[in-house]
Amino acid sequence: MAHNVTVALPSAHSKRARKFVVEFFWSRPFQTILLALLIVLFVGKTLIPAWRHYGAGDISNYYLVAKLYREGRSVERVYDWTWFQRQEDHSGIGPHLVGFIPSTPISALPLVPLSSLPILQAHRYWLLANIAILLCIATLLKRMTHLGWTTVGVLILLATNPLRNHFLVGQLHLLVLLLVTAAAALYFAKRPFWCGVLLAAAAALKIYPALFLFYFLIKKEWRAVCGLAVGSLAFAGVWIYLFGESSLLTYVREVLPWGLTGENIDPYNVGWDSISALLHRLLIAEPELNPSPVIHWPSLYAFLKALFDGTLFVAFLWVIGSSTGSGSRKKLEWAGYLFFLLLLSSEPLTYHFVALILSAVLAADYLIAHDEMTSVALVTLIYVLVCLPYNRLYYYDPDGWRSVLFFPRLFFMLIFAGLFLWILHRSSAIEFAPQLRSRNSVYVALALLLIACGFAQNLHHIHGHFQNYASRVLTVRGSVMATDPVVTSRGLLFTTLVGHPHTTIQDAYAAEEYGSTGVSNFYLGDDSYHPAATAEGDMVWVEVANRHGSRIIRFPAALFRSIDDTTVEVEDAEQPVVSPDGGFLAYIREVNGRNSLWIHQLKAAGTDRQIAGADYDVREAAFSPDHRVVFSSRRDGRFRLFVVNLATKTTEQLDAPTCSARYPSISQDGQWIAFSCEQRGYWQLHAMNLSTKVETQLTNVECNSVSPAWTLDSRSLIYATDCGRGLGMTALAKLNVPR
Repeated sequence: MAHNVTVALPSAHSKRARKFVVEFFWSRPFQTILLALLIVLFVGKTLIPAWRHYGAGDISNYYLVAKLYREGRSVERVYDWTWFQRQEDHSGIGPHLVGFIPSTPISALPLVPLSSLPILQAHRYWLLANIAILLCIATLLKRMTHLGWTTVGVLILLATNPLRNHFLVGQLHLLVLLLVTAAAALYFAKRPFWCGVLLAAAAALKIYPALFLFYFLIKKEWRAVCGLAVGSLAFAGVWIYLFGESSLLTYVREVLPWGLTGENIDPYNVGWDSISALLHRLLIAEPELNPSPVIHWPSLYAFLKALFDGTLFVAFLWVIGSSTGSGSRKKLEWAGYLFFLLLLSSEPLTYHFVALILSAVLAADYLIAHDEMTSVALVTLIYVLVCLPYNRLYYYDPDGWRSVLFFPRLFFMLIFAGLFLWILHRSSAIEFAPQLRSRNSVYVALALLLIACGFAQNLHHIHGHFQNYASRVLTVRGSVMATDPVVTSRGLLFTTLVGHPHTTIQDAYAAEEYGSTGVSNFYLGDDSYHPAATAEGDMVWVEVANRHGSRIIRFPAALFRSIDDTTVEVEDAEQPVVSPDGGFLAYIREVNGRNSLWIHQLKAAGTDRQIAGADYDVREAAFSPDHRVVFSSRRDGRFRLFVVNLATKTTEQLDAPTCSARYPSISQDGQWIAFSCEQRGYWQLHAMNLSTKVETQLTNVECNSVSPAWTLDSRSLIYATDCGRGLGMTALAKLNVPR
């Protein structure tokens, strides 16, 4: 039996009503009222709070590096979490938790002229500078488009939460947006070389604008490619001239690769709102940071990550490759490409999305020019949804499939991506079928090859990352860092960065002891680092840092209750190390930003004496049972191990190891030395028999294994590893040393 099916088509009345609503929302009176409300909201919720205080924001990171540079200090070690925090303690700008990963030292240069001022005053000047930058961006957008001032202002201020967070924390992304916007203006004005130079300047501050290289390649804009290359080389030269070659090499070899894999800082944090973070939470377990994923299946993560990145890249290249990019289409492609860079970013925070202002304005300009008001409304709506605050969700630690619920910005970004692809495809001058037969298919094939290569690279990168899980010494859910282990008969001493449920400590470095009764925290009021003790462990020495500098204090481990139970051992001293017999204390003292090594007698009165001058710039030290001291020092761009004989007062470089070596540790029986060798940007654990000079590599994965400490039987090592975690955010694990 046949049935008649009636399809309800939109009536003319409903179409007119929808058109009226859309036109009303884009009418000048409504936009004027909306702009006024947004300005009031921006001033009340952003500018006034930002003027009153700088909070625990990124301004502290940039200001601190700028201050160090102005004082003539080396910034090579700014990616060392504890070293950088120590400098913050000494500067007195806190107390705040600071960290410079993954920023470049060049990103601190805008704050150098302000670094002589108190930080709140510097923050206020930077706030005023950012207001001026925002006005410059608005002026450029007005000149680049056919939109009025009111429309441009509304679209800018609709990025409410990105702008608010940017101003509150004192970020640089508006400056980056200004450079990218100016580069776009030059590109549209057919000045591609200088467009590339400006993008290189933006990439020197934040890396992602350098990825416009692929856009220029696909569009065959060779002059823009040259400009980007020349600009990049110029800023690399500026980097080397201002901060030294070792700083650039450290960033390129030891920091940048982690950013490309989404593992710079806690890759499981839902606050990133990225596909990398979501896949990490769903498919990779980590005992402390992500103990309950849906399933621990790293190979599936490697495949899905490569598939997602490659598919989006393929789709976008295919769409923009279907057009010559002339006229207003160029602006739409630029807007789409900038958006896709943000979508593919592995660790975007709210303030990164100020860059969406350019994408939203250019897309709106194109759609309004083509009288597609419904599409304008849809783009604006999703843009607003992407920019809404979702902060309350980010402090939650979901398990299993519930993690999916805590990535709202990512899902709206994916919807935005689909909308952009649809608009770009629809605006193409080539029909769909010819596109499939055109040479753009070659790009698809190449991109699919990149997916396969990405999958293989991801597998190679994560290989071996998770083997240390079974040998973790202790597991505390939410622990951000555990490092500097010291083994005693009482248990294990170490430095930690975590807020424990049984304490009121939050975001502070403290010494802890892990023994038969669990974890005991030695909170000393200020950040404290690098505990030291003899094998018996009855007495503990710890470095405590504040605005007056660092000092080494001692206290009885069993009787510690508060700072009142401590005694100052040495003033102006860092990183204590105690000799096995408890007779000597070695420590580091900074001299004009470089480290000298000193000896302090514990069992007899005497004057402290320097055993290695600041020219060595000592990084770590360790005692042998016969009172010799081994320390690491950079020489000719590589780290070497040196030994000081306290009896003869002589210093010599060890013939072995021959690698760039740090973190020396001598076994209790004096027969073995453990250390870390730098290999392809990662620090791998080694052990060497001091008699035979036979060296054994103990780790070989693309992550860091550092700060080894021998167990009392001289057969095993406790060490700090960031495998399966973020760069430098280490946990403690144990391994046996083959004999």
